[in-house]
Amino acid sequence: MRSSRLLLPFSALALLLGSCARHETAVESGNRDQVLHLGNRDEPADLDPHPNNSGTTGILLSSLFEGLVTRANDGVTILPGVAERWDISPDGLTYTFHLRADAKWSNGDPVTAQDFRDSFLRVLDPALGCEQSNVAFPIVGAQDFLEGRLKDPAAVGVRAPDAHTFITVLRHPAPYWLGILAYNGPLWPVHRRSVEAAGGWHQRGGAWTRPGQLIGNGPFVLAEWRPNSFIRVVRNPHYWDAAHVRLQEVRFYPVEDENAEERAFRAGQLHVTYRLPQSKVATYEREHPAELQIAPDLRLAYLTFNVTRPPFTDPRVRRAFSLAINRGQLVKATLGKLGQPAESFVIPGTGGYSFTPPKEAGFDPAEARRLLAEAGFPGGVGLPPVEFTLNGNAGVTLLLASALQAMWVQNLGVHVSVLPCEFKVYLSICREKQFTLLLDGWGYGLDDPRDPLELATTSDPNNDSAWSNRDYDAAFARSDAALLPAERNAAFDAMNAILAREMPYAPLYAANQGFLLRSSVRGWRSNRLRAIDWRQLWLESTP
Repeated sequence: MRSSRLLLPFSALALLLGSCARHETAVESGNRDQVLHLGNRDEPADLDPHPNNSGTTGILLSSLFEGLVTRANDGVTILPGVAERWDISPDGLTYTFHLRADAKWSNGDPVTAQDFRDSFLRVLDPALGCEQSNVAFPIVGAQDFLEGRLKDPAAVGVRAPDAHTFITVLRHPAPYWLGILAYNGPLWPVHRRSVEAAGGWHQRGGAWTRPGQLIGNGPFVLAEWRPNSFIRVVRNPHYWDAAHVRLQEVRFYPVEDENAEERAFRAGQLHVTYRLPQSKVATYEREHPAELQIAPDLRLAYLTFNVTRPPFTDPRVRRAFSLAINRGQLVKATLGKLGQPAESFVIPGTGGYSFTPPKEAGFDPAEARRLLAEAGFPGGVGLPPVEFTLNGNAGVTLLLASALQAMWVQNLGVHVSVLPCEFKVYLSICREKQFTLLLDGWGYGLDDPRDPLELATTSDPNNDSAWSNRDYDAAFARSDAALLPAERNAAFDAMNAILAREMPYAPLYAANQGFLLRSSVRGWRSNRLRAIDWRQLWLESTP
Protein backbone atom coordinates (compact mmCIF):
# COMPACT_ATOMS: atom_id res chain seq x y z
CA MET A 1 0.00 0.00 0.00
CA ARG A 2 1.00 3.60 0.02
CA SER A 3 1.41 6.21 2.62
CA SER A 4 -0.12 9.60 2.35
CA ARG A 5 1.17 12.30 0.05
CA LEU A 6 4.42 13.99 1.07
CA LEU A 7 3.55 17.66 0.91
CA LEU A 8 5.75 20.68 1.32
CA PRO A 9 5.13 23.20 4.09
CA PHE A 10 2.44 25.85 4.38
CA SER A 11 0.73 26.86 7.67
CA ALA A 12 0.89 29.16 10.71
CA LEU A 13 2.69 29.47 14.03
CA ALA A 14 0.97 32.47 15.57
CA LEU A 15 -0.07 30.70 18.77
CA LEU A 16 3.42 29.46 19.48
CA LEU A 17 5.20 32.71 18.82
CA GLY A 18 2.59 34.63 20.80
CA SER A 19 3.27 32.49 23.87
CA CYS A 20 7.02 33.02 24.00
CA ALA A 21 6.78 35.70 26.72
CA ARG A 22 5.59 33.21 29.35
CA HIS A 23 7.94 32.52 32.25
CA GLU A 24 7.26 28.79 31.96
CA THR A 25 7.63 27.41 28.46
CA ALA A 26 5.19 25.02 26.85
CA VAL A 27 7.85 22.31 27.05
CA GLU A 28 8.38 22.84 30.79
CA SER A 29 4.69 22.77 31.64
CA GLY A 30 4.15 19.89 29.21
CA ASN A 31 6.84 17.82 30.91
CA ARG A 32 5.10 18.35 34.22
CA ASP A 33 1.56 17.70 32.95
CA GLN A 34 2.28 15.04 30.28
CA VAL A 35 1.27 17.35 27.41
CA LEU A 36 3.30 16.72 24.24
CA HIS A 37 3.79 19.71 21.89
CA LEU A 38 4.48 18.49 18.38
CA GLY A 39 5.12 20.25 15.08
CA ASN A 40 2.96 18.68 12.38
CA ARG A 41 3.67 20.92 9.37
CA ASP A 42 0.29 21.06 7.56
CA GLU A 43 -3.12 22.34 8.58
CA PRO A 44 -5.45 19.35 7.92
CA ALA A 45 -8.14 19.64 5.28
CA ASP A 46 -10.39 17.66 7.64
CA LEU A 47 -10.13 14.72 10.04
CA ASP A 48 -11.96 12.07 8.03
CA PRO A 49 -9.47 9.17 7.83
CA HIS A 50 -10.93 7.61 4.69
CA PRO A 51 -10.23 10.34 2.11
CA ASN A 52 -7.10 11.57 3.88
CA ASN A 53 -4.12 11.86 1.57
CA SER A 54 -1.58 13.65 3.75
CA GLY A 55 1.16 12.00 5.77
CA THR A 56 1.15 14.72 8.41
CA THR A 57 -2.62 14.48 8.85
CA GLY A 58 -2.20 10.72 9.08
CA ILE A 59 0.08 11.14 12.09
CA LEU A 60 -2.60 13.22 13.82
CA LEU A 61 -5.35 10.77 12.87
CA SER A 62 -3.37 7.89 14.38
CA SER A 63 -4.06 9.43 17.78
CA LEU A 64 -7.82 9.42 17.17
CA PHE A 65 -8.47 6.13 15.35
CA GLU A 66 -7.18 2.56 15.43
CA GLY A 67 -7.41 -0.23 12.90
CA LEU A 68 -7.41 -4.00 13.19
CA VAL A 69 -3.63 -3.94 13.69
CA THR A 70 -1.04 -1.24 14.39
CA ARG A 71 2.71 -0.71 14.10
CA ALA A 72 5.18 -0.54 16.95
CA ASN A 73 7.52 2.41 17.31
CA ASP A 74 10.15 0.52 15.33
CA GLY A 75 8.00 0.89 12.21
CA VAL A 76 8.33 -2.84 11.50
CA THR A 77 6.57 -4.92 14.15
CA ILE A 78 2.85 -5.47 13.61
CA LEU A 79 0.89 -5.29 16.88
CA PRO A 80 -2.69 -6.21 17.70
CA GLY A 81 -5.09 -3.29 17.52
CA VAL A 82 -8.85 -3.72 17.67
CA ALA A 83 -8.15 -7.31 16.64
CA GLU A 84 -6.54 -9.14 19.55
CA ARG A 85 -5.51 -12.02 17.26
CA TRP A 86 -5.99 -13.30 13.71
CA ASP A 87 -5.79 -16.48 11.64
CA ILE A 88 -4.54 -16.82 8.06
CA SER A 89 -5.78 -19.66 5.87
CA PRO A 90 -3.17 -22.08 4.43
CA ASP A 91 -3.62 -20.62 0.93
CA GLY A 92 -2.96 -17.08 2.25
CA LEU A 93 -6.29 -15.74 1.00
CA THR A 94 -8.54 -15.57 4.06
CA TYR A 95 -7.69 -13.48 7.12
CA THR A 96 -9.98 -13.95 10.12
CA PHE A 97 -9.67 -11.23 12.75
CA HIS A 98 -10.95 -11.75 16.27
CA LEU A 99 -11.95 -8.41 17.75
CA ARG A 100 -11.37 -7.72 21.43
CA ALA A 101 -14.53 -7.53 23.52
CA ASP A 102 -13.41 -4.36 25.32
CA ALA A 103 -12.82 -2.25 22.18
CA LYS A 104 -15.03 0.84 22.42
CA TRP A 105 -15.69 4.09 20.64
CA SER A 106 -14.93 7.28 22.52
CA ASN A 107 -18.63 7.61 23.40
CA GLY A 108 -18.64 4.14 25.00
CA ASP A 109 -20.30 2.24 22.12
CA PRO A 110 -18.69 -1.13 21.31
CA VAL A 111 -16.50 -1.37 18.21
CA THR A 112 -17.89 -4.22 16.11
CA ALA A 113 -17.02 -6.21 13.03
CA GLN A 114 -19.91 -4.49 11.25
CA ASP A 115 -18.17 -1.15 11.88
CA PHE A 116 -15.19 -2.47 9.93
CA ARG A 117 -17.30 -3.90 7.12
CA ASP A 118 -19.25 -0.65 6.73
CA SER A 119 -16.05 1.38 6.79
CA PHE A 120 -14.24 -0.78 4.22
CA LEU A 121 -17.20 -0.40 1.89
CA ARG A 122 -17.31 3.36 2.52
CA VAL A 123 -13.70 3.62 1.33
CA LEU A 124 -14.84 1.89 -1.88
CA ASP A 125 -17.81 4.24 -2.36
CA PRO A 126 -17.26 6.05 -5.70
CA ALA A 127 -19.16 9.06 -4.34
CA LEU A 128 -16.54 9.53 -1.64
CA GLY A 129 -13.64 9.51 -4.10
CA CYS A 130 -10.99 8.25 -1.68
CA GLU A 131 -7.52 8.63 -3.19
CA GLN A 132 -6.36 5.70 -1.07
CA SER A 133 -9.21 3.35 -1.97
CA ASN A 134 -6.82 1.16 -3.95
CA VAL A 135 -5.29 -0.10 -0.69
CA ALA A 136 -8.34 -2.36 -0.53
CA PHE A 137 -7.87 -3.75 -4.06
CA PRO A 138 -6.32 -7.04 -2.88
CA ILE A 139 -9.80 -7.85 -1.49
CA VAL A 140 -12.06 -9.93 -3.73
CA GLY A 141 -14.40 -7.64 -5.70
CA ALA A 142 -13.06 -4.39 -4.21
CA GLN A 143 -11.80 -2.78 -7.41
CA ASP A 144 -14.83 -3.93 -9.42
CA PHE A 145 -17.14 -2.47 -6.76
CA LEU A 146 -15.34 0.88 -6.76
CA GLU A 147 -15.33 1.08 -10.56
CA GLY A 148 -18.98 0.11 -10.95
CA ARG A 149 -18.66 -3.35 -12.50
CA LEU A 150 -19.93 -4.97 -9.31
CA LYS A 151 -23.10 -3.58 -7.74
CA ASP A 152 -23.71 -5.96 -4.84
CA PRO A 153 -21.66 -5.08 -1.73
CA ALA A 154 -22.26 -8.60 -0.45
CA ALA A 155 -19.98 -9.86 -3.24
CA VAL A 156 -17.01 -7.88 -1.87
CA GLY A 157 -14.71 -10.08 0.23
CA VAL A 158 -15.42 -8.49 3.62
CA ARG A 159 -17.54 -10.43 6.13
CA ALA A 160 -18.87 -9.81 9.63
CA PRO A 161 -20.39 -13.15 10.71
CA ASP A 162 -20.71 -11.89 14.29
CA ALA A 163 -19.91 -8.80 16.33
CA HIS A 164 -16.36 -9.88 17.13
CA THR A 165 -15.28 -11.65 13.92
CA PHE A 166 -14.21 -9.80 10.80
CA ILE A 167 -13.01 -11.61 7.68
CA THR A 168 -11.20 -10.36 4.58
CA VAL A 169 -10.94 -12.59 1.51
CA LEU A 170 -8.15 -11.70 -0.93
CA ARG A 171 -7.82 -12.23 -4.69
CA HIS A 172 -4.26 -13.46 -4.36
CA PRO A 173 -1.81 -14.08 -1.52
CA ALA A 174 -0.57 -10.75 -0.17
CA PRO A 175 2.10 -11.15 2.49
CA TYR A 176 2.02 -7.36 2.91
CA TRP A 177 -1.70 -7.34 3.84
CA LEU A 178 -1.18 -6.80 7.57
CA GLY A 179 1.13 -3.91 6.71
CA ILE A 180 -1.63 -2.33 4.62
CA LEU A 181 -4.08 -2.71 7.50
CA ALA A 182 -1.56 -1.08 9.86
CA TYR A 183 -1.21 2.03 7.72
CA ASN A 184 -2.68 5.34 8.92
CA GLY A 185 -6.18 5.94 7.73
CA PRO A 186 -7.83 4.21 4.79
CA LEU A 187 -8.93 0.98 6.47
CA TRP A 188 -9.70 2.32 9.93
CA PRO A 189 -13.29 2.19 11.16
CA VAL A 190 -15.50 5.26 11.56
CA HIS A 191 -18.58 5.52 13.78
CA ARG A 192 -21.36 5.20 11.23
CA ARG A 193 -24.22 6.57 13.34
CA SER A 194 -22.45 9.83 14.14
CA VAL A 195 -21.14 10.23 10.60
CA GLU A 196 -24.63 9.74 9.14
CA ALA A 197 -26.15 12.09 11.69
CA ALA A 198 -23.88 14.83 10.33
CA GLY A 199 -24.72 13.88 6.72
CA GLY A 200 -21.23 12.67 6.00
CA TRP A 201 -21.44 8.97 5.06
CA HIS A 202 -21.31 9.69 1.34
CA GLN A 203 -19.26 12.89 1.50
CA ARG A 204 -15.69 13.75 2.36
CA GLY A 205 -15.15 15.11 5.86
CA GLY A 206 -18.07 17.00 7.29
CA ALA A 207 -19.28 18.35 10.61
CA TRP A 208 -18.72 15.01 12.34
CA THR A 209 -14.94 15.62 12.23
CA ARG A 210 -15.16 18.69 14.49
CA PRO A 211 -14.55 18.87 18.25
CA GLY A 212 -17.51 17.65 20.26
CA GLN A 213 -18.76 15.56 17.32
CA LEU A 214 -15.87 13.35 16.26
CA ILE A 215 -16.22 9.87 17.74
CA GLY A 216 -13.05 7.83 17.34
CA ASN A 217 -11.63 4.62 18.80
CA GLY A 218 -7.99 5.62 19.28
CA PRO A 219 -5.98 6.48 22.38
CA PHE A 220 -7.04 10.15 22.26
CA VAL A 221 -10.17 12.23 21.65
CA LEU A 222 -10.42 15.48 19.69
CA ALA A 223 -10.88 18.28 22.23
CA GLU A 224 -10.08 21.50 20.37
CA TRP A 225 -9.25 22.70 16.86
CA ARG A 226 -8.13 26.26 16.29
CA PRO A 227 -7.51 26.51 12.53
CA ASN A 228 -3.92 27.43 11.66
CA SER A 229 -3.01 27.47 15.37
CA PHE A 230 -3.25 24.02 16.93
CA ILE A 231 -5.27 20.84 17.33
CA ARG A 232 -5.55 19.43 20.84
CA VAL A 233 -6.35 15.79 21.63
CA VAL A 234 -6.85 14.42 25.15
CA ARG A 235 -6.57 10.94 26.60
CA ASN A 236 -9.54 8.68 25.72
CA PRO A 237 -10.79 6.86 28.86
CA HIS A 238 -12.77 4.40 26.69
CA TYR A 239 -9.73 3.22 24.71
CA TRP A 240 -9.21 -0.51 25.33
CA ASP A 241 -5.57 0.01 26.37
CA ALA A 242 -6.05 3.36 28.16
CA ALA A 243 -4.10 2.09 31.17
CA HIS A 244 -0.90 2.19 29.08
CA VAL A 245 -1.44 5.68 27.61
CA ARG A 246 0.75 7.94 29.75
CA LEU A 247 0.39 11.21 27.85
CA GLN A 248 -2.59 13.30 28.94
CA GLU A 249 -2.68 15.49 25.84
CA VAL A 250 -0.99 16.02 22.49
CA ARG A 251 -1.03 19.37 20.74
CA PHE A 252 -0.33 19.39 17.00
CA TYR A 253 0.90 22.67 15.53
CA PRO A 254 0.84 23.57 11.83
CA VAL A 255 3.99 25.55 11.02
CA GLU A 256 4.50 27.83 8.03
CA ASP A 257 8.08 26.84 7.35
CA GLU A 258 10.91 24.89 8.89
CA ASN A 259 12.75 28.05 10.00
CA ALA A 260 9.80 29.18 12.12
CA GLU A 261 9.48 25.67 13.51
CA GLU A 262 13.14 25.62 14.56
CA ARG A 263 12.73 28.98 16.30
CA ALA A 264 9.72 27.64 18.19
CA PHE A 265 11.73 24.63 19.31
CA ARG A 266 14.58 26.85 20.45
CA ALA A 267 12.10 29.02 22.40
CA GLY A 268 10.85 25.99 24.32
CA GLN A 269 7.48 25.79 22.57
CA LEU A 270 7.86 22.37 20.90
CA HIS A 271 9.02 18.98 22.14
CA VAL A 272 9.36 17.62 18.59
CA THR A 273 9.63 19.30 15.21
CA TYR A 274 8.52 17.67 11.99
CA ARG A 275 11.58 18.88 10.10
CA LEU A 276 14.69 21.05 10.33
CA PRO A 277 16.19 23.67 7.98
CA GLN A 278 19.21 22.31 6.17
CA SER A 279 21.08 25.48 7.15
CA LYS A 280 20.75 24.57 10.85
CA VAL A 281 22.06 21.01 10.66
CA ALA A 282 25.73 21.92 11.18
CA THR A 283 24.86 24.21 14.12
CA TYR A 284 22.97 21.45 15.93
CA GLU A 285 25.67 18.91 15.13
CA ARG A 286 28.18 21.20 16.77
CA GLU A 287 26.20 22.72 19.65
CA HIS A 288 23.22 20.45 20.43
CA PRO A 289 23.93 17.00 18.98
CA ALA A 290 21.62 15.24 21.44
CA GLU A 291 18.62 17.13 20.04
CA LEU A 292 19.39 16.49 16.38
CA GLN A 293 17.77 13.47 14.76
CA ILE A 294 18.79 12.40 11.26
CA ALA A 295 17.55 9.01 10.14
CA PRO A 296 16.65 7.19 6.90
CA ASP A 297 13.13 7.69 5.64
CA LEU A 298 10.91 6.12 3.01
CA ARG A 299 9.85 9.36 1.38
CA LEU A 300 10.41 10.35 -2.23
CA ALA A 301 10.18 13.82 -3.79
CA TYR A 302 9.48 13.94 -7.52
CA LEU A 303 7.94 15.89 -10.37
CA THR A 304 4.51 14.94 -11.68
CA PHE A 305 3.88 15.71 -15.34
CA ASN A 306 0.24 16.03 -16.39
CA VAL A 307 0.38 13.91 -19.55
CA THR A 308 -2.98 15.27 -20.75
CA ARG A 309 -1.64 18.84 -21.06
CA PRO A 310 0.89 20.14 -23.57
CA PRO A 311 3.83 20.07 -23.66
CA PHE A 312 3.94 16.99 -21.43
CA THR A 313 1.73 14.89 -23.70
CA ASP A 314 5.04 14.04 -25.41
CA PRO A 315 7.32 11.65 -23.44
CA ARG A 316 10.35 13.22 -25.11
CA VAL A 317 9.58 16.54 -23.41
CA ARG A 318 9.07 14.81 -20.06
CA ARG A 319 12.39 13.02 -20.39
CA ALA A 320 14.10 16.24 -21.46
CA PHE A 321 12.91 18.02 -18.31
CA SER A 322 14.15 15.10 -16.20
CA LEU A 323 17.53 14.74 -17.92
CA ALA A 324 18.17 18.47 -17.45
CA ILE A 325 18.21 18.04 -13.65
CA ASN A 326 21.51 17.53 -11.86
CA ARG A 327 20.10 15.74 -8.82
CA GLY A 328 23.37 15.65 -6.91
CA GLN A 329 23.72 19.40 -7.26
CA LEU A 330 20.05 19.91 -6.40
CA VAL A 331 20.33 17.99 -3.13
CA LYS A 332 23.62 19.62 -2.17
CA ALA A 333 22.19 23.12 -2.70
CA THR A 334 18.86 22.61 -0.97
CA LEU A 335 18.95 19.67 1.46
CA GLY A 336 22.49 18.62 2.27
CA LYS A 337 22.39 15.64 4.64
CA LEU A 338 18.58 15.68 4.58
CA GLY A 339 18.30 14.09 1.16
CA GLN A 340 19.88 11.70 -1.32
CA PRO A 341 19.62 11.99 -5.13
CA ALA A 342 17.04 9.61 -6.61
CA GLU A 343 16.98 8.29 -10.15
CA SER A 344 14.30 5.66 -9.56
CA PHE A 345 10.74 5.73 -8.27
CA VAL A 346 11.76 3.04 -5.79
CA ILE A 347 14.19 4.11 -3.07
CA PRO A 348 17.16 1.70 -3.23
CA GLY A 349 16.94 -1.09 -0.69
CA THR A 350 13.18 -0.84 -0.21
CA GLY A 351 12.02 -4.27 0.93
CA GLY A 352 15.46 -5.64 0.04
CA TYR A 353 14.96 -4.76 -3.64
CA SER A 354 17.78 -3.16 -5.63
CA PHE A 355 17.54 -1.70 -9.13
CA THR A 356 20.05 0.01 -11.39
CA PRO A 357 18.28 2.92 -13.12
CA PRO A 358 18.80 3.02 -16.90
CA LYS A 359 20.58 5.97 -18.49
CA GLU A 360 17.24 7.64 -19.27
CA ALA A 361 16.91 8.55 -15.58
CA GLY A 362 20.27 10.31 -15.11
CA PHE A 363 21.68 13.77 -15.84
CA ASP A 364 22.44 14.37 -19.52
CA PRO A 365 21.82 17.97 -20.66
CA ALA A 366 22.98 17.28 -24.22
CA GLU A 367 20.48 14.45 -24.60
CA ALA A 368 17.83 16.62 -22.94
CA ARG A 369 18.35 19.36 -25.54
CA ARG A 370 18.30 16.81 -28.34
CA LEU A 371 15.00 15.33 -27.16
CA LEU A 372 13.42 18.77 -26.80
CA ALA A 373 14.50 19.70 -30.33
CA GLU A 374 13.25 16.36 -31.68
CA ALA A 375 9.88 17.11 -30.08
CA GLY A 376 9.76 20.38 -32.05
CA PHE A 377 11.03 22.86 -29.45
CA PRO A 378 14.75 23.55 -30.14
CA GLY A 379 16.19 25.62 -27.32
CA GLY A 380 12.70 25.85 -25.86
CA VAL A 381 11.40 27.87 -28.83
CA GLY A 382 7.66 27.38 -29.30
CA LEU A 383 7.23 25.42 -26.07
CA PRO A 384 3.78 26.06 -24.53
CA PRO A 385 3.94 27.94 -21.19
CA VAL A 386 4.72 25.70 -18.22
CA GLU A 387 3.31 26.52 -14.78
CA PHE A 388 5.05 24.80 -11.87
CA THR A 389 2.64 24.19 -8.98
CA LEU A 390 3.98 24.09 -5.41
CA ASN A 391 2.45 23.43 -2.01
CA GLY A 392 3.57 26.41 0.03
CA ASN A 393 5.72 29.45 -0.45
CA ALA A 394 8.51 29.03 2.09
CA GLY A 395 11.62 27.13 3.11
CA VAL A 396 12.89 24.20 1.10
CA THR A 397 9.87 24.39 -1.23
CA LEU A 398 11.08 27.65 -2.75
CA LEU A 399 14.72 26.54 -2.70
CA LEU A 400 13.85 23.45 -4.74
CA ALA A 401 11.65 25.36 -7.16
CA SER A 402 14.31 28.05 -7.72
CA ALA A 403 17.06 25.50 -8.28
CA LEU A 404 14.95 23.56 -10.78
CA GLN A 405 13.97 26.73 -12.63
CA ALA A 406 17.64 27.64 -12.98
CA MET A 407 18.58 24.17 -14.30
CA TRP A 408 15.83 24.24 -16.93
CA VAL A 409 16.94 27.68 -18.09
CA GLN A 410 20.60 26.68 -18.20
CA ASN A 411 20.22 23.23 -19.74
CA LEU A 412 17.09 23.60 -21.91
CA GLY A 413 16.59 27.31 -22.44
CA VAL A 414 13.13 26.94 -20.90
CA HIS A 415 11.58 29.45 -18.48
CA VAL A 416 9.01 27.99 -16.05
CA SER A 417 6.62 30.09 -13.96
CA VAL A 418 5.87 29.13 -10.35
CA LEU A 419 2.45 28.89 -8.69
CA PRO A 420 2.57 28.42 -4.88
CA CYS A 421 -0.65 27.17 -3.26
CA GLU A 422 -1.90 26.62 0.25
CA PHE A 423 -2.30 23.02 1.38
CA LYS A 424 -6.05 22.58 0.84
CA VAL A 425 -5.90 24.15 -2.61
CA TYR A 426 -2.93 21.97 -3.52
CA LEU A 427 -4.86 18.83 -2.58
CA SER A 428 -7.79 19.94 -4.73
CA ILE A 429 -5.50 20.69 -7.69
CA CYS A 430 -3.99 17.20 -7.41
CA ARG A 431 -7.38 15.53 -7.17
CA GLU A 432 -8.82 17.42 -10.15
CA LYS A 433 -5.55 17.35 -12.16
CA GLN A 434 -5.70 21.10 -12.70
CA PHE A 435 -1.96 21.54 -13.20
CA THR A 436 0.74 21.17 -15.83
CA LEU A 437 3.80 20.40 -13.69
CA LEU A 438 3.73 19.57 -9.98
CA LEU A 439 6.36 19.45 -7.24
CA ASP A 440 5.14 16.30 -5.55
CA GLY A 441 6.15 13.66 -3.03
CA TRP A 442 5.18 10.39 -1.43
CA GLY A 443 5.72 8.84 1.97
CA TYR A 444 5.66 5.05 1.76
CA GLY A 445 3.12 3.13 3.81
CA LEU A 446 5.00 -0.13 3.30
CA ASP A 447 8.66 -1.04 3.13
CA ASP A 448 7.96 -2.69 -0.20
CA PRO A 449 8.48 -1.61 -3.87
CA ARG A 450 4.79 -2.26 -4.49
CA ASP A 451 3.94 0.89 -2.54
CA PRO A 452 5.43 3.56 -4.84
CA LEU A 453 5.08 1.55 -8.06
CA GLU A 454 1.32 1.25 -7.61
CA LEU A 455 1.07 5.04 -7.94
CA ALA A 456 1.63 4.80 -11.69
CA THR A 457 -0.99 2.13 -12.40
CA THR A 458 -4.02 3.19 -14.43
CA SER A 459 -6.51 2.49 -11.65
CA ASP A 460 -4.62 4.18 -8.82
CA PRO A 461 -6.55 7.22 -7.53
CA ASN A 462 -3.23 8.94 -6.77
CA ASN A 463 -1.95 8.62 -10.33
CA ASP A 464 -2.00 12.40 -10.72
CA SER A 465 -0.11 12.31 -14.02
CA ALA A 466 -3.14 10.61 -15.69
CA TRP A 467 -0.62 8.34 -17.43
CA SER A 468 -1.72 4.86 -18.48
CA ASN A 469 0.33 2.01 -19.90
CA ARG A 470 -0.92 -1.55 -20.48
CA ASP A 471 2.51 -3.12 -20.18
CA TYR A 472 3.08 -1.36 -16.89
CA ASP A 473 -0.30 -2.46 -15.51
CA ALA A 474 0.40 -6.04 -16.63
CA ALA A 475 3.79 -6.00 -14.90
CA PHE A 476 2.18 -4.72 -11.70
CA ALA A 477 -0.39 -7.52 -11.88
CA ARG A 478 2.45 -10.03 -12.32
CA SER A 479 4.22 -8.64 -9.26
CA ASP A 480 1.10 -9.12 -7.16
CA ALA A 481 0.50 -12.65 -8.42
CA ALA A 482 4.13 -13.75 -8.16
CA LEU A 483 4.86 -16.52 -5.68
CA LEU A 484 8.66 -16.38 -5.92
CA PRO A 485 10.80 -13.32 -5.00
CA ALA A 486 12.71 -13.58 -8.29
CA GLU A 487 9.46 -13.38 -10.28
CA ARG A 488 8.31 -10.41 -8.24
CA ASN A 489 11.60 -8.57 -8.66
CA ALA A 490 11.56 -9.20 -12.42
CA ALA A 491 8.15 -7.51 -12.59
CA PHE A 492 9.48 -4.59 -10.55
CA ASP A 493 12.42 -4.28 -12.97
CA ALA A 494 10.00 -4.14 -15.91
CA MET A 495 7.95 -1.37 -14.25
CA ASN A 496 11.02 0.71 -13.43
CA ALA A 497 12.27 0.43 -17.01
CA ILE A 498 8.91 1.58 -18.40
CA LEU A 499 8.80 4.52 -16.00
CA ALA A 500 12.29 5.60 -17.03
CA ARG A 501 11.34 5.45 -20.70
CA GLU A 502 7.94 7.14 -20.42
CA MET A 503 8.75 9.47 -17.46
CA PRO A 504 5.26 10.39 -16.21
CA TYR A 505 7.07 11.11 -12.94
CA ALA A 506 10.64 12.34 -12.51
CA PRO A 507 12.26 11.29 -9.19
CA LEU A 508 14.27 14.03 -7.48
CA TYR A 509 15.50 12.82 -4.11
CA ALA A 510 14.89 10.38 -1.28
CA ALA A 511 14.39 12.32 1.93
CA ASN A 512 16.11 11.68 5.20
CA GLN A 513 14.30 12.49 8.41
CA GLY A 514 15.83 15.57 9.94
CA PHE A 515 14.10 16.91 13.03
CA LEU A 516 14.62 18.06 16.60
CA LEU A 517 13.66 16.07 19.69
CA ARG A 518 13.74 17.06 23.37
CA SER A 519 15.50 14.72 25.77
CA SER A 520 12.37 14.79 27.93
CA VAL A 521 10.45 12.81 25.26
CA ARG A 522 10.80 9.15 26.18
CA GLY A 523 9.91 6.11 24.08
CA TRP A 524 10.38 7.87 20.74
CA ARG A 525 11.97 5.71 18.04
CA SER A 526 12.73 7.09 14.59
CA ASN A 527 11.71 4.65 11.86
CA ARG A 528 11.50 4.69 8.07
CA LEU A 529 7.68 4.80 8.06
CA ARG A 530 7.35 7.49 10.78
CA ALA A 531 5.03 5.19 12.72
CA ILE A 532 4.09 6.25 16.26
CA ASP A 533 2.72 3.97 18.96
CA TRP A 534 1.29 6.61 21.29
CA ARG A 535 1.25 4.14 24.19
CA GLN A 536 5.04 4.07 24.17
CA LEU A 537 5.53 7.83 24.65
CA TRP A 538 5.81 9.80 27.87
CA LEU A 539 7.53 12.92 29.17
CA GLU A 540 10.08 13.33 31.94
CA SER A 541 11.33 16.58 33.36
CA THR A 542 15.07 16.97 32.91
CA PRO A 543 17.48 19.08 34.97
